[in-house]
Amino acid sequence: MKKALLACLAAAVTVSVAAGGYLALRPAGTSAAPVTAVAASYDPAGAREAAAQADDVFHGTVLRGTGRRTIAEIPSRLYEVRVGHVFKGSLGGTVTVTQPVAEPALRPGGYVFATTSWHNGDDEHGLLAGSPPYPADDLTAPVRGAAAGTGTSVGAYWREAVGPRRGGPAG
Repeated sequence: MKKALLACLAAAVTVSVAAGGYLALRPAGTSAAPVTAVAASYDPAGAREAAAQADDVFHGTVLRGTGRRTIAEIPSRLYEVRVGHVFKGSLGGTVTVTQPVAEPALRPGGYVFATTSWHNGDDEHGLLAGSPPYPADDLTAPVRGAAAGTGTSVGAYWREAVGPRRGGPAG
């Protein structure tokens, strides 16, 4: 009984330390918004903020998960992503996108990604904190939810979010 209690206590301390380390290592300028803010990251203002902070905003297709590794002390999943339409930045071909394991795993399919480069030898691109990829197999499909005007396509939505005033191409 005592061993089980000590094991639970050790697990709780480990999770607390890992969470504290993750929060301490997030890039400056990211908000510590509650989880409910993640849903709001697809309102027009939130998309513009994500686009402004990102090095790259692009539509890509997750081909497969390629494993896990720790980057900057954050346990992360690695995904092979084929870059499609680029809204901001200059990515092309196939890139590796990293995602903290604490976030829901990505499934194969299309997404709009807002990423920042890890500037490492593996040319990996991490998802911005608080900005999960927007599921979108088709850029001409309407944006889901009340985030944008009725009938606004996913592509138009993200072109507006990036906009020329943000330093990126209009797409």
